[in-house]
Amino acid sequence: METNTTTPGSKSRIWIAVPAVSFSGIGIGLLLSSVGFPYADWAGIAGCVAASCILCYQAYLKPRRDLVSLFAPLFAFLIFIMPNEFSSGAIVQTVFAATITLLAVRVEKTFNAPKLQKKTMKQLLNEYIDRLEPILALIDEETGHLVAQSLLTYRFGLYENAAEKSTEALARLDAIAPRPGALERALLILRERAGGFAESRVTANPEHSFTEADYDNLVIRLRPDQIEDPAVLDLDNALVLLYAIGIETSPNDEQALEEHQRFISQILDSYKEKMAT
Repeated sequence: METNTTTPGSKSRIWIAVPAVSFSGIGIGLLLSSVGFPYADWAGIAGCVAASCILCYQAYLKPRRDLVSLFAPLFAFLIFIMPNEFSSGAIVQTVFAATITLLAVRVEKTFNAPKLQKKTMKQLLNEYIDRLEPILALIDEETGHLVAQSLLTYRFGLYENAAEKSTEALARLDAIAPRPGALERALLILRERAGGFAESRVTANPEHSFTEADYDNLVIRLRPDQIEDPAVLDLDNALVLLYAIGIETSPNDEQALEEHQRFISQILDSYKEKMAT
């Protein structure tokens, strides 16, 4: 799931210094050569080496690194400083300057864009828990324990107990103001499904579902055209919501819930492609 990014690079003009320094050095070298200066080539060499260092610095500043540009000073050293069989005259200098200029433009255009990073299901869950802070602040430890037990007994296949725990948790919501509607509907959804399973039947047309008002408090938020089975989506959202509230408000159930984090991650993972589009 690719949703978070690195910080975009700055819109600097440092890349302009690459052709400016390299070609200026070459120009100075040609001018000195025309008047017979014996070390005229070194002006162009100095310009190319300095420009390669500027290119390296430019590439280093970007959120995405171009290895070729980062090693440009090494290439300059091997071509112009290290003894070799190749000429280091104006033609080679011009080709090198043109090459690093193209690299500088490439780095600025391609590697300045922010890099997409894959967000893990655990990161997604932690961000969701942060979003639930207004609801979490309303839930006391006893209510949180009943919420956690509703989920855990459901997970263990103790459907009758899960329905009972959901009813007890719902009763405690009467004393909370403002009433957490999303949590209430999550418990109703779970109780209805658990009741059906306790009677060995599948609730084909469930009475309870989340509303538009609950949208901001749900972790799986899809467009209408992406929803294949609204009842399944409601149940999955309910399970994740109950998990998040239980693990944050009931210290006694924290360890037990952590052991079932993989189950919650699997729910989220099944929707990752749809949530990424």
